[in-house]
Amino acid sequence: MTICTSPKLVGNTVELYHLLGTGGFGKVYFAYDRKRQINVAVKVMAKQLVDNIGLKSYVDREIEVMRKLRHKHVVKMLDAIESTTAYNIVMELAPNGELFDKIVTSERFDEKTARHYFQQLISAVHYCHGLNIAHRDLKAENLLLGENNELRVCDWGLARYTKEGQSSNEPPVLFHSLAGSIDYQAPEVFSRQGYEGTACDMWSCGVILFFMLCGYLPFADVTDAATKQRILKCKYNAKNRYLTQETSDLIAHLLQINPKDRYDTLAVIYNPWFQVDLDPSLFPDASPTTMASPNSPSNGAAFKIIPSPSEAASGRNSPQEQLQNTIHRAFVTCNVNGTGFLSKEEVRDALIKLNGCREVSNEEVEKFMSNFSLNKDGCISEPEFVIGYINHQDLGKKYSIGRMADLFHFTLEKQLVVELREAFNELDVRHMGVITPDSLKELKFEFSEEDIKNFFELIDPDHHGEQRITFEQFIELCSRIDKFKEHPLIQRLHRSEKFFNFLDRKFLPHIGIGFNVRGRTRYICDILMSKQKELSTQFEVNTCGTIYATYSESNKVVLEAGIRLLAIVEGYTKVGPYRIAGKTTVFHSWLLKLRRVLMKEILSCENDISLKGEAELL
Repeated sequence: MTICTSPKLVGNTVELYHLLGTGGFGKVYFAYDRKRQINVAVKVMAKQLVDNIGLKSYVDREIEVMRKLRHKHVVKMLDAIESTTAYNIVMELAPNGELFDKIVTSERFDEKTARHYFQQLISAVHYCHGLNIAHRDLKAENLLLGENNELRVCDWGLARYTKEGQSSNEPPVLFHSLAGSIDYQAPEVFSRQGYEGTACDMWSCGVILFFMLCGYLPFADVTDAATKQRILKCKYNAKNRYLTQETSDLIAHLLQINPKDRYDTLAVIYNPWFQVDLDPSLFPDASPTTMASPNSPSNGAAFKIIPSPSEAASGRNSPQEQLQNTIHRAFVTCNVNGTGFLSKEEVRDALIKLNGCREVSNEEVEKFMSNFSLNKDGCISEPEFVIGYINHQDLGKKYSIGRMADLFHFTLEKQLVVELREAFNELDVRHMGVITPDSLKELKFEFSEEDIKNFFELIDPDHHGEQRITFEQFIELCSRIDKFKEHPLIQRLHRSEKFFNFLDRKFLPHIGIGFNVRGRTRYICDILMSKQKELSTQFEVNTCGTIYATYSESNKVVLEAGIRLLAIVEGYTKVGPYRIAGKTTVFHSWLLKLRRVLMKEILSCENDISLKGEAELL
């Protein structure tokens, strides 16, 4: 730490003392403001350095931006003083240092603490983006902690206006400079083809959330070049043991390579994980019942996403909140690909299910989607889905949001669902969302009428007269394919390369490990959680229906394992344990205990390929 032996005066009112930190072209000092009689921080930028490298416009912009910002989670500028040798920005003091240091000291934050700080961060970012200002250098080092450990965003030296004018219809400004710190930079920053500042801020928020929860930066590598490559490929550990499914999904939506698909602040605010223990004062503009999406072309009435203080105190959900929760569940259950955006195929599947599993026309699908603002890929985001349902009340009368909230119960991994969709589309040659006898005939695989009739009777004996397979039924069919694999129709379907490659080489190996139990995945998960002491095993629910398990003997961890829970048929679950680290003999013994705990629910035990291998430590 550098100490000034005698305080230097700035503007005859501010006494500079010790150095707090240094930046790219400035130093920050602890100081005392005589006029206000408070301790402050002063950013000092040497005139000669600023003028020599042509950064005066950055200094002017930083001062102009900070004059506009008045938010409890943004460091407040008190004065801008130009002396003979420096440009000085006098700011309120955040005495408890950087969030970065707090994370490193703690090793990582628990979920409650991380959410607390993330809510404050998004509150500040939401406010600034609403003023058409992008920070462009968000990182844990630029998040300071105030007197009561409240978060304050600082260092607005790279901030820019995102629109040329103040109209919301103005096109966004595209930036080309390489702004920010590499560990937090969004992939589009490296393209040099222009990028939007607000989307880059959201990427940085995703990095910060990951850092808080896991204790390390998601893309950090030994060199900047290696870090850049990881960012461009979005290569990070989305299944870190400290990430729940909810946090992993939120981070995934913030770390979308395509900035158009990335969550904005409003989408984060709508997120159920984010709203837990949310302080209503963080988003005062979200409290009125006329809050609209910033991406929406209209200002139609929306609904209250944050309870009023009286509602929060009573502990009761308002009708608006109940409606919001129902619409959210409807969106999640219909978004079976888990992308955060409803595709035309997913909408079609939902309408087919609501229509009694009967075909719906493309015109009806397009008419339904016309009630919502679509992104460039023709998909519906969750905020737009909510706003569309609220603004078009007749929609809810025709398509019950209550029924839609309980349509599907898939727990397959996202990539499997995507590949299942490709296999399904290979057979749905008419692209109507159902496989029919006519669509099978068009494949020209020489199916006989008798083969087709017998096949539909076999897979759905109660409704074989209807002779159609929806995408949901197709997933169930693939899960039970061992019962139908000798059927002549299935044998001929292997001539379809996409169908064969997916079913035989990817899907069947995935579901063929483990044993079947009676009960939905949530029920089986609850049983395991209640048996942790009996099994001497600590379970952590991870993403995609997977549980991370650590088994201990004599208070020492001797085995790490994963348990994949896969919904195979309605009401039944495949339990697939696999070894991560530890001796095979220990895994054998532990697996027997696991099966014993679930014995009442077990229907059948199958060969478990995860048991193969030498009894050595992996």
